[in-house]
Amino acid sequence: MISRFSISLPVFFFVTGMLIIAPLPSGGLQQTSSQNETIGRVPHAIAVGDFNADGIPDVAVPAAAERKVAILLSNGKGGFASNHAYATGIGPSWVEIGDFNGDGKLDIVTANTGGGDLSLYFGDGRGNFSKAGDITNIPGPASAVAVNINRNGRLDLAVTQPKESRLITLENLGGSFRASATYEVGRAPHIVTKVELNGDGISDLVVGTFARHMLSVFLGKGDGTFLVAGETQVGRFPHYVAAGDWNRDGHQDLAVACAGEDAVILLQGDSTGMLRKMGTLPMGDNPHGLIAADFNSDGFLDLAGSARTAGEVSVFLGDGKGGFTVVTPLRINQDIIALTAADFDRDGKMDLALVSASHSSVVMLRGDGKGGFLPFARK
Repeated sequence: MISRFSISLPVFFFVTGMLIIAPLPSGGLQQTSSQNETIGRVPHAIAVGDFNADGIPDVAVPAAAERKVAILLSNGKGGFASNHAYATGIGPSWVEIGDFNGDGKLDIVTANTGGGDLSLYFGDGRGNFSKAGDITNIPGPASAVAVNINRNGRLDLAVTQPKESRLITLENLGGSFRASATYEVGRAPHIVTKVELNGDGISDLVVGTFARHMLSVFLGKGDGTFLVAGETQVGRFPHYVAAGDWNRDGHQDLAVACAGEDAVILLQGDSTGMLRKMGTLPMGDNPHGLIAADFNSDGFLDLAGSARTAGEVSVFLGDGKGGFTVVTPLRINQDIIALTAADFDRDGKMDLALVSASHSSVVMLRGDGKGGFLPFARK
């Protein structure tokens, strides 16, 4: 039996080998008619970076059903000047950005859940990418994050494997990778996120586990390994994690979108890497995507999250004391599976790029600098 919230693509492939897209309601609160940029069937994640060095953020989105990753180069007006795709392995469900070969230009790597490998592409700094090779023998990778685990100046990778219930690290040898370490992670680990929890200047990792409804914490030691710090109960089916100092106490806090709770769970951090629940923010049915940014230009971090089944985007404005004000949700009437924030039109205000699973597209929303969003005007 499938409940009203959907299981995310990597773990859903692992459980059933099938795919569902969450149904959308017909009603509406704050209606938003949006423009869509087609990217390919079954998109699942999004990453943002300036691929052509023009000072304007671009986006990359994997399309699992078409075995490709779409590279969208922004036009500086809230739209895209170029939409080009590169072939990947089977079922790409994640994309990560970083300078992996040390040439000062952004590269990308996709996690190919269906193929059991990662695909690496080197960027030329002008918006083009060339296939650098595949990182093989990684069954069912669900997500990956770039992190310098041994402090040698190179970006390594940490990858989750739901079926094996483990997190693995891959050492960067200068543009190629080799397996470094393996860590057991509850059951069905999903998204891995880079954070800095204990104030030692070394990157840490947190991993949401579907079967245990936990957030597993790994504290970086700086020597290429991690200390397994334990688990924190968050709620059913944790998806995306956003990090920031919500209460400005100098310690990194977290927010977790939990599909089974219809809520964002707020966690307060301390100087030891421990986390404790500090609050809950209600959302519509089946929350999934989550991002932190300053949407109303007051110097405090805010949150934006997508509720897939509800077809809504919720914005929560932070007060700098750990509290958030709920803004009336935007009714997108699309299955928004992931989202990111950046200033796509260079007006000094944060905008949103949404990944629509139901429309196989990227949806762009223009921020008004007050916490509100509207579609970009057609140019």
